[in-house]
Amino acid sequence: MCKQVNNGPPIFKGTTIIKSSLARIAFVLTDIDSKKKWVNRLAAHSLIEGDIIGKEYTTFEHYNLAWPISDREYVLDAKWSLDLEIKEPTATLKITSTTHPKHPLREDRVRGELQKLVFRLKEIQPGITETIVEIKVDPKGKLPGFLANLIQKNWPVTTLRALNKEVLSGKDLHVLFT
Repeated sequence: MCKQVNNGPPIFKGTTIIKSSLARIAFVLTDIDSKKKWVNRLAAHSLIEGDIIGKEYTTFEHYNLAWPISDREYVLDAKWSLDLEIKEPTATLKITSTTHPKHPLREDRVRGELQKLVFRLKEIQPGITETIVEIKVDPKGKLPGFLANLIQKNWPVTTLRALNKEVLSGKDLHVLFT
């Protein structure tokens, strides 16, 4: 399912059920090598500071886009919040744009602004996790708003399908959740 959540600046949302543990999905969401496999057009992804298997970290991402659209890059802060001691364990990963001196603006790319990216995971029974994603992003640059919205409209569904495929392809677990 994918829908635009409000009438203002678009927030797009998607929901799915993944037949996997919360710990496996969390691993795929944060693991740099895994992310390169399931995130569309992700050309580079690196840890700037923090611990990718910890609760908070900062990353850099570069997206290779098709001509005539300029490549985009993002510097991102990510933070996990957890509630694992309840009947249906939950975890939320919140990601937003930030700046960092190790990654100044480049003239050959556009620095987009990720205003909100949230992954909510709820293990509704062992090995079955409801996964919800919400995104609000301003790609910046000269990309017309209607075109940006058209591209982003299907992002939640496409992303959740690719995430599901990658989750099912391995067994590594995120240590925070085991």
